[in-house]
Amino acid sequence: MKKSNQNEIANLIKSFRYAFRGFVFAVNNERNMRIHIVVAILVAVFSFLYGLEAVQYALIFLCFGLVIAAEMFNTAIEALVNLETPAYDHLARIAKDVAAGAVLVSAIMTVVVAVFTFHDLNRLWETVVVIVTTPVLLVCFLLLIALGLFFIFGCTGKVKPQDSKNDNYKS
Repeated sequence: MKKSNQNEIANLIKSFRYAFRGFVFAVNNERNMRIHIVVAILVAVFSFLYGLEAVQYALIFLCFGLVIAAEMFNTAIEALVNLETPAYDHLARIAKDVAAGAVLVSAIMTVVVAVFTFHDLNRLWETVVVIVTTPVLLVCFLLLIALGLFFIFGCTGKVKPQDSKNDNYKS
């Protein structure tokens, strides 16, 4: 393999590593990010028991991805604003509020999609009854909820951004 191809592959691998590091940073430092992840997992498990169609699964997973991506954009914007404006600034507040508003809009639209997806109240109730009356499912759901709450509120150790001087980071 040519040297230039090896460099391109190495740069591609580095870019994925940086992206994963950004995702981990957001999860470690943003409680709302952890909330979105826990809700997505709970809804995904519930939707399996509810028995969605393939298109419905695609739609809810697309929504999960959009909310999580919006939260990551919000985190990035907050970091940039904090970097540039250490003191209170009206425009900095607007930037942060608008970014947070984008997350709110995507989350609300995800709830709207969920309402349309799980609109059959009889089927919804039957699924809840199956979970509550099946000991294994009930224990699994309660365990998922407990683990989710621990993940949301117990993982509060902030991780400082790593010094990227040694990364030779090129976007």
